[in-house]
Amino acid sequence: MKVQKTFLDLWGLAKNFFWRRQTIYAVIFIGLLVFVVVQLSIVPSGFSKEELNYASQSQDYGAIGRNPLSLPHKLTTYAVTKFTDSDRWVRAISIVFFGFCVVALYRILKRWHGDQIALFASTLFATNAVALAVGRLGTPLVLLFGWAIIISLLLWIQHGYSSRVAPFFLIVFSAILLYVPGAPYFFILLGVLFGKKLLYTVASLKKPTLFLAFFSAIFVLLPLVLSSVRDITILKEWLLLPDTINIKSIVVDILRVPSAFIYRSPVDPLLNVGRLPVFDVASGGFFLIGLYAYQKHIKLERTKLMIMTAILSIVLGALGQVTIAVVILLPFVYSVIAAGICFVLDEWYSVFPKNPFARSFGLLLVTFVVLMSVYYQLTRFLVVWPQTPATRSVYSQTSLIQ
Repeated sequence: MKVQKTFLDLWGLAKNFFWRRQTIYAVIFIGLLVFVVVQLSIVPSGFSKEELNYASQSQDYGAIGRNPLSLPHKLTTYAVTKFTDSDRWVRAISIVFFGFCVVALYRILKRWHGDQIALFASTLFATNAVALAVGRLGTPLVLLFGWAIIISLLLWIQHGYSSRVAPFFLIVFSAILLYVPGAPYFFILLGVLFGKKLLYTVASLKKPTLFLAFFSAIFVLLPLVLSSVRDITILKEWLLLPDTINIKSIVVDILRVPSAFIYRSPVDPLLNVGRLPVFDVASGGFFLIGLYAYQKHIKLERTKLMIMTAILSIVLGALGQVTIAVVILLPFVYSVIAAGICFVLDEWYSVFPKNPFARSFGLLLVTFVVLMSVYYQLTRFLVVWPQTPATRSVYSQTSLIQ
């Protein structure tokens, strides 16, 4: 009888656990995540030479040691390729990291604009055709979205209650992201904007936590320092310095960065359809409204962050790194779009402060516009882009890593 009672009690606990709403939501979320990763990893069905060459080079531990740039992605690829010869799993690494960046962007926008606006803007970012193409590419290009995670951690420190965990993760994750080409510029930017607050946060850490974070950062950065000392070309690649700078094309390259969002992009079938701009009509309109909204709040830290990032992209564009500049800007332009959506709704609500039907209609209209933008971008990414001749010629390889 005691054994039977114990069994029934355990069965009751297990039943209650698995039928709890949070558990059901978690299972549904994990199932959707696996489904999305699997589906995105086969769009397009073929693979590019860049993806396969990167995966092949990442199989050599010695080659990674000689050039450790993008080390987090390379080490994960190295581990994955020990168990499979399909490049789909390398794409899956990028997709999972892209997912973390989307969550980080949501948390940033939630802090700045609230749940509703954050959901709209992060959904637009997550379904943008170019962002998806970068997010599922089997190369480390997706790491350029990682600055959203850094800013999310900074906001966690500034507004949260964690005096140990958040600073520790910020120091270690910053050391990891220092392996991304172009990282020095962004950290200089953050130092200019948040230098005093960061120093205060570091100084307020307890000594054991500070020492652990400090030595962890040194351990993480050691391969980068040694390789840069041995080979000056790695240092130049880390700083995104081209072998030659064409003075005549500097102005044109600078203009190609904003043009890629609103007019026409550089031809790059690896990531885009023809010369279609990053924005559609809806996101472009919200972006312009967001610029107006930020112009009215020029003293905010977030406004300064947007301006400094725009300057950084102009510098990278001048160096001929147009694609990298566009990818770095993507999470930030969707922060501006969030401000545009927020401004539209605030103006609408100010006209109808007490009419629930009018307020609901305004929200419904914005939701409809967002959904139309999502539909256009997903159609462009899932249907149009894989079927264009240029894309099929680029993604013409099998998934097997040599």
